[in-house]
Amino acid sequence: MWCTATGKLYLSQLSTTSRMKILQGLPLDKFTKNTITDIDALNAELDRIADTGIGIDNEEFISEMVAVAVPILDKKQRYLASLYLHAPTIRVSLDDLLTHVPRLQKAAQDVQTLVYDLQS
Repeated sequence: MWCTATGKLYLSQLSTTSRMKILQGLPLDKFTKNTITDIDALNAELDRIADTGIGIDNEEFISEMVAVAVPILDKKQRYLASLYLHAPTIRVSLDDLLTHVPRLQKAAQDVQTLVYDLQS
């Protein structure tokens, strides 16, 4: 949860109180050299993700694997799910994946519209 694009995106959408409660209960184990294990550094990363609306995994969960994620929101603009893209670094860089974010955001918006229609 603390080292994947979708997990960090989810955590970034929580209130400060809820986020801290969850973070304090996580082991924050180090899976790769890039895994963020310091709670203050992780909170700063989650704040950045909350500002941009883009979750990023820069080889934090699996070495040589990068990912980006965008949120799918419900009618009240609450986090519902993530739409993500991941790939091995031998094929694509994190910067390359970030160029696909506008298309992911458009697709997420399309899914949100479908969800809104189902909720009506």
